[in-house]
Amino acid sequence: MILGHAATTLVAKRVVPKMPWWLLFVSAFLIDIAMFTFVGLGIETMAPTGAAGPTLSTAAVEMTFSHDLFPQIGWSLLAGAIAFAVTDQFLFALIAIALSLGHWLGDLVAGYGHFVFGPDSHPIGTDWYHLNLPAALTFDAALGVICVFVFTRGRDMSPGMLAGLYGLFGVLPFGFLLI
Repeated sequence: MILGHAATTLVAKRVVPKMPWWLLFVSAFLIDIAMFTFVGLGIETMAPTGAAGPTLSTAAVEMTFSHDLFPQIGWSLLAGAIAFAVTDQFLFALIAIALSLGHWLGDLVAGYGHFVFGPDSHPIGTDWYHLNLPAALTFDAALGVICVFVFTRGRDMSPGMLAGLYGLFGVLPFGFLLI
C-alpha cells in the first residue's frame, strides 16, 4: 500500500478540516518514515533481489522495528503524541493514531508480510506484495477510490479535479506493476 495510505488522509481531512495536511501525512506515513530511516541506518532491510519482475514483489524486506505488531503500538501512540504536542487538540491526536494504525492494517491486507515481533515470531498479514501483487494494488486502488469518494462527496469540484483525484488514487497504483 502506497497511495492508499495517502488516500486515507482525504477521509481524515473531511472529518477534521482544520487539521494541517502535513500532520495528516506524517501520521499516515510515520511507520514508513521510520522504516526508511532504519533502512538508511542499516537496522532494517529493503533491497531488490535482482529477480525478474516488479521491484515491489521481488524485494527482500525485514521491517521488525517499524512494521511489526508490537512496535506499531508505539508508533501509533507516537503519532498521537506528536499531533497533540503540535496542536493541543485531543481530536487531532485520535485522528493521528487512527491514520497510523490504519496504515499498519492496510499493510496487513495488501503489503509485505509482518510479524508479531521479528521473523522468529508468528507471521501476520497476507504478504501480497510477494504473493499476489495485482491483488495488493487492486486493494490499494479500491481504498483510494473509496477515500476520494468520501472526500469529494457533496463538494463542488471541477470534472478535471475529480478525474485527477480518481486517476491518482484509483489508476496510478497499477503503475507499480511496471517498476
